[in-house]
Amino acid sequence: MAILKWTGLDSFLRRDADTAGAVLIYGPDAGTVRERARQLVISIAGSIDDPFAVIRLDDSDLAGDPARLVDETQALSFGGGRRVVWVENAGSAFAKAVPLLVADRPGNLVVAEAGVLAKTAALRSLFEPAAHLWIVPCYEDSEVDLERLIVEELDAKDLATDLEVRQALIDLLGADRRMSRQELAKLALYCHGRTRVTLADVEAVCGDVADLSVDDLLNAVFDGALADADEAFMRLRDSGQSGAGLLAMAANHAARLTRLRVDVERGKSPEMAVRQARPPIFYKQQPVLQRQVALWDGESLLAASEMIGRATRDTRTTILSALNDQITHRAFLSLARLALQHRHNTRN
Repeated sequence: MAILKWTGLDSFLRRDADTAGAVLIYGPDAGTVRERARQLVISIAGSIDDPFAVIRLDDSDLAGDPARLVDETQALSFGGGRRVVWVENAGSAFAKAVPLLVADRPGNLVVAEAGVLAKTAALRSLFEPAAHLWIVPCYEDSEVDLERLIVEELDAKDLATDLEVRQALIDLLGADRRMSRQELAKLALYCHGRTRVTLADVEAVCGDVADLSVDDLLNAVFDGALADADEAFMRLRDSGQSGAGLLAMAANHAARLTRLRVDVERGKSPEMAVRQARPPIFYKQQPVLQRQVALWDGESLLAASEMIGRATRDTRTTILSALNDQITHRAFLSLARLALQHRHNTRN
């Protein structure tokens, strides 16, 4: 089993990167997963924005053509050197493509991002036994990790913090590494020109992101909780989350509910459908999805998917690009109203 511990990244780059075929970075903290993927891509390719050095794919890009992954790993770089094939939302399509990678001809490095993966997940079963495939498990930040993050973001800018301030920050941060960094960056900007951060500064600037994640938004939307959906969207937007990214995750959520709903319509109870889902659903999310799969029927989920698709297309048009936030916000509130209507219909 080839496990890349992040503290050993430099060693990996010196000794093992040239023979590695792919690195799978996964875990419940999407911010940490993305941050480490970016660091690895930059370490190999020198940039994340150079189209000649970095090829970006989504799991859906491989769904109809798994061999494309192999084609990209064997493609020559325009400027010489090794390229990176960066795969986001790695799932079932990526799992079908991985066995096509040849161990003795690694080619360009594949860096893949995934969410929570159970021990029996197909991707872990493929990666863990293979010497040329590496895994990077990412877990939610511990207090020690958050202390280190505070040092990186505040102490490095010559902003001193006392124990009370650091503890207040630790209590507020933690759900998502990217959001935690953004909160600390806002705090550093607020305290620009000073030498110390006070508790009043923390209270004035930092929102409570420890309990806020994209899941909070999606749960509120698909539960029909309009006020909660509105608040979650605004806070995620203010923290820097892109509308396109939120819509993509909403599309994935709707697709998962659709698969679960098919199982229910074939005779399973919502509880059984969620418990037996593959890939497994994170245990904290199981009660939520059980509730939602009972609330939504197949026809309404199709309507929800179409609504998300229209909003996604609108955000990609040049004319409407300046209205991305408004389009995304409207789409989420429309979805929440649709869920709320189903709740009322169920009660009646």
